[in-house]
Amino acid sequence: MGPGFAQFLLKRIVGFAGVLLVLALMIFVLARVVPGDPARIALGPTASAEQVDQLRSEMGLDDPLPQQFVHFVANAVQGDFGISLISGRPVAQEIAAILPATLELVLATLVIMLLVGLPLGVLAARYRNTWADTLLRIVSLLGVTMPSFLFAILLQLFAAYFLVSWPILGRLDNALSGFDGPTGLHTLDGLLTGRIDVTLSALQHLAFPAIALAMSGIGQIMRITRSAMIEHQRRDHVQTLRSFGVPGRVVTFRYLFKLSAIAPLTIMGLEFASLIGNAFVVELIFSWGGFASAGLEAILQKDLNAVMAVVLVSGCFFVVANLLIDVLIGLIDPRLRMKESR
Repeated sequence: MGPGFAQFLLKRIVGFAGVLLVLALMIFVLARVVPGDPARIALGPTASAEQVDQLRSEMGLDDPLPQQFVHFVANAVQGDFGISLISGRPVAQEIAAILPATLELVLATLVIMLLVGLPLGVLAARYRNTWADTLLRIVSLLGVTMPSFLFAILLQLFAAYFLVSWPILGRLDNALSGFDGPTGLHTLDGLLTGRIDVTLSALQHLAFPAIALAMSGIGQIMRITRSAMIEHQRRDHVQTLRSFGVPGRVVTFRYLFKLSAIAPLTIMGLEFASLIGNAFVVELIFSWGGFASAGLEAILQKDLNAVMAVVLVSGCFFVVANLLIDVLIGLIDPRLRMKESR
């Protein structure tokens, strides 16, 4: 990889650290200007003024704003987001308990997007302007334009009529509800603990919500992969390969696909970050009980510490996902990192 790659990676890390700092500042300012006293909301309307003042002092709300921000960032770096104003439990513990559910859902969604969107995009480009291409473009358009919650409802109706025994609520069967694995990812924990029944149950419960969430991303990846493949087909080196008699299948999958994978990978990084925070509707429909739906509940209840933690954790996933995608793209196409290291 060499020093050029190290410089490329260092620039990315510094840039994304700055993004996180700006995000922390933005959410801190927004949390302070939202109407309503967090201490009063936590204690309820029957609390006395002395009790409210005492809680405000404990939360540090009486300190100068710059001091509050420094305190917030210092604690957040250590994984301390304070106490939930609604439940009274540490916010970090609550997030640790519910985050694996959303992570499992989002990771399964990305796998479906990758396994379905990329091949269909390649297929549409290979058979450009044929009936197959037209059909695939219609499918991608439906995936992009229809909201995820509509797919979720349609899948539940489909199960109700045709797959009566298929589970559509929760993460595990009722008989396995007490299962507690080391990672919180039931599909993985079942394998780690030798509980194949847990893994199979988790995969069944995971299928429909993951498919509902993946439809939009599948449509985007199909369209972008198709466009990238068609664009690279016009390049001189591709035309040279064809003129030398290299089979079309080899040109498509060995040369074109590698160059065309950069744009879909970028989309997948953005999708991963956005799904962490935007999966709440699908989670509510399937009673998934994950991080996204808990974040929505925290916003509705004006749980200040929980809201700030949810936004900051979502931002961290956005940064980490895009950092990994940038590194992967830099490995696929060294010209990009060489260009930035000049």
